[in-house]
Amino acid sequence: MDIFAQKKMLIRVVFFLAFLNLSAMGVFIWKEFIQKPPHFHRDFRLPFPPPHHDMNKNHFSRILKDKLELDAKQVKLFDKLRTEFHNKENIVLHNLRAGRDSMNVEMFNKNTDEKLLNSIAKRVSENEFQMEMLKIEQAKKLKAICNQKQLEKFENLMREMRDYFKPEHKKK
Repeated sequence: MDIFAQKKMLIRVVFFLAFLNLSAMGVFIWKEFIQKPPHFHRDFRLPFPPPHHDMNKNHFSRILKDKLELDAKQVKLFDKLRTEFHNKENIVLHNLRAGRDSMNVEMFNKNTDEKLLNSIAKRVSENEFQMEMLKIEQAKKLKAICNQKQLEKFENLMREMRDYFKPEHKKK
């Protein structure tokens, strides 16, 4: 094979490989950004995306409506309470994450300030306590919406869900 034929062949191989490379990059970009567009927040004031419950909100409401035999008014009240809870929860979670981040920065700082570290840890625990109190408040309000028969079904449904999400169940 003469030198010019080799050069032509080499140029063709380089162009083919470059085309293959660009095609592969295009597929990855298409899968990442076109098929799954970036999630834009509905509430731009929050510095984090809304929790995944928004996607399953109708599904969860439908399950509750079916299992507890809720009427339309009760479903609306449930949805309203859950939305309020998740809005409050987002704020507390943001504060909790920010506190933990600050605590981590301070813990691994060269000159750790023990008093500051203790006060940050106390704020983190207060936010965790606030989170649990939000859950208790939500449970009280949800129970107030239900009648006695629905409360019994609700209790059984929550037990089923708790048992389903236990670590032993996930291993099976």
